[in-house]
Amino acid sequence: MLAPATFSPVADATEQPQELVFRMPDPSPITDYAVAVITEVYKELGIEISFVEMPRDRSLTEANKGHISGELGRLPNIGDEFTNLVRVDFPLFDSRVLLVADRRDCGLCNFEAIESYAYIGGTHSVENVIAQQTVEKPSIKVVNFEQLQMLYENDRVQAVIVNDFEAQQLRSISSPYTITVPYTRNTGYHFLYKDYAYLVPQVEAILARMAANDRLREIARATGAEMLAAPMVSNTSEFGSISITAGLRENYIELDGSGYYWELMRRVFTPASSEVELFANGPTRAYLGYVDERFDIFVGDYTVATQDHSITSRNHIDFDEGLFLFARDEETLTQLQAGEHPRPICHIRSFSYSYLFPESTTFYAADDQLDCFAMLDMGRVAGVIDYGNQAPEWGEYPYKVAQLRDPLPLHVKFRNDARGHGLRDWFDSELRRLVESGEIAEIYTEEMLQRSKFYLNMPKVNSPQGTP
Repeated sequence: MLAPATFSPVADATEQPQELVFRMPDPSPITDYAVAVITEVYKELGIEISFVEMPRDRSLTEANKGHISGELGRLPNIGDEFTNLVRVDFPLFDSRVLLVADRRDCGLCNFEAIESYAYIGGTHSVENVIAQQTVEKPSIKVVNFEQLQMLYENDRVQAVIVNDFEAQQLRSISSPYTITVPYTRNTGYHFLYKDYAYLVPQVEAILARMAANDRLREIARATGAEMLAAPMVSNTSEFGSISITAGLRENYIELDGSGYYWELMRRVFTPASSEVELFANGPTRAYLGYVDERFDIFVGDYTVATQDHSITSRNHIDFDEGLFLFARDEETLTQLQAGEHPRPICHIRSFSYSYLFPESTTFYAADDQLDCFAMLDMGRVAGVIDYGNQAPEWGEYPYKVAQLRDPLPLHVKFRNDARGHGLRDWFDSELRRLVESGEIAEIYTEEMLQRSKFYLNMPKVNSPQGTP
């Protein structure tokens, strides 16, 4: 990004300017993209661009006065209020406004469930979303992204409201507990002060040519900017037949199609398809079948294990019971955690747990958890990784147990293609509707509503007994 320029008013623009000055945007891949694009456009016109530091909510006023040359990327109708700004009629980028919070604190984390939030002043897309809310919560308006992140990560506020490209810069964004709730989708446009209106047709023509010859795509790849996919058509009948798979789990995923998660999938997808097919199997076979593209959807996975071929639901369906390590004695348990035992640790084939142990640890992947415990009893493996702290009752020994991690949210996975994105968006929207309407209580038990934190987003009359 270009270095800051000395702040000075725009000179009389009766002839081709040598330099244009804009507010320096907060760094992110999408703003790096916008800067690179605009720099290249004006370089072709023989004009240098530079940047000055100033608060976001001040720059529009300064641009409208002609003290700076315009705005890099703003909402398309900003010229209605700031009438001296002329829009370059070419969409520069699309973005979404997101509410970002910790799902352990507020479940699906709508405005009703959060206690407080922060936002960057002068971000009109964010301020428009806030203005549309029917509930008022304590809020803090900050000057820049650094202040926003400090407030959020020091627990001064429970949520932040930001554009998606800014949310990606939060240090906690990759945490499995972080939830992003999408609100409005917006398009960013470049604006120039009215004295430079004669440049607008030239800038539009260059941008159109850059789009046609894929130059904009090249810049996006170089800067790491992720462009939003085109919105899916809302006609959900286009989903047709939907196939869903999951690993067997008593009371949740049964072979006969019964179970809490199966009922949730039916309730969500039946209105959006011609047929919903449910396929239960062992965890490994179910997941491999999904990877081999024999199924559209996989139920019961984690955000920490998403590969390029998949996308994960934003909303969780539940929390697991935590992850535990089982061994036959305390000494072995200690050695395994230190990576000092010669025998491997057994786990289900579908998942990888190497990130929880030293590099020297060896693993054995089995198709069934009971096989792991059988090999533990025979001394063929030194430990077993399993969910919950209950081992099979037929074990010869009272196993020693150590917790490896806290419970993690469980998600639904979809194919990383246009149809998969449409199915994911439908799922997130419909699950949120079921929870916020209270209909989820017809599917989940009170224990599940508590564990998933969904009770925090339900109407008070539908909340489980004893909950606020």
